[in-house]
Amino acid sequence: MNAKPQLEQAPRPEPLLSLPNLLTLVRLPLAVVAWLVAAWPMALLAVMAAAAVSDWLDGWFARRIRAARAAHGTATGGLAEAGGRGAWLDPLCDKTFVVSTLGAVAWAHQPPWHWLALIAAREFVLVPLTLLYHLVPGTRARLRVDFRAGCPGKLATVAQFAALLAVVFGAAVAGPLCWVAGAVGTAAAGHYLVRALKHE
Repeated sequence: MNAKPQLEQAPRPEPLLSLPNLLTLVRLPLAVVAWLVAAWPMALLAVMAAAAVSDWLDGWFARRIRAARAAHGTATGGLAEAGGRGAWLDPLCDKTFVVSTLGAVAWAHQPPWHWLALIAAREFVLVPLTLLYHLVPGTRARLRVDFRAGCPGKLATVAQFAALLAVVFGAAVAGPLCWVAGAVGTAAAGHYLVRALKHE
């Protein structure tokens, strides 16, 4: 007798409250805390450090869990993989934290407006793109956007944080760092757009 062919099971969807996603969601309350401590540079530094640690940990745990499940043949629909919840939740929380912290610094320290515009250069492109992708009907069918952070995106986040801290601490290099953040952020936004067009 011929054995019945086994039907290939679809990957189980990633739980919303998986450990990596919970670590990602930590950045949402931190985005609120940033407003409460923006006037105190050391406190804001601690909040930004906590956000950076959560960002590193969620990626580390996602890779470990993904590797373990792949080794045991129990892969899910994607921990930080394209199509998985982590693929859109992580950048969403990142953008929320960055934009909120920018607003808090602008309110508490009132730096030159063009410094803030330079720091937010990446978000000027990515936030409208994200809203378009998720809210406009039919966009996903025509354009597949991979929102996972690549190397340019991670460098842009580091540059943003460095520029923000320089502004908060009143460092002499605040202006040049804002220009660096603007240049790196623009390059990162271009990287996202190129990836999107390649999947069109």
